[in-house]
Amino acid sequence: MHAKITARNGYRCAPDGVTVLHFAFDEIVSGIVAEWAINDGYAAPFIETKPAEALETKPARIGKARK
Repeated sequence: MHAKITARNGYRCAPDGVTVLHFAFDEIVSGIVAEWAINDGYAAPFIETKPAEALETKPARIGKARK
């Protein structure tokens, strides 16, 4: 699971249990930190999208135009 931090002040948590980590605004987090941030209301789920494939086009006609 991935999440994007949406809180302007960022998000602080202690995923290791001892050391408090700070995640900045617009940072993408994953794992337990993503779950916690979403549940606390500091992040939104992040879904990565792939660009669409280019459509194939017909090659241009070379030669005389029809009358």
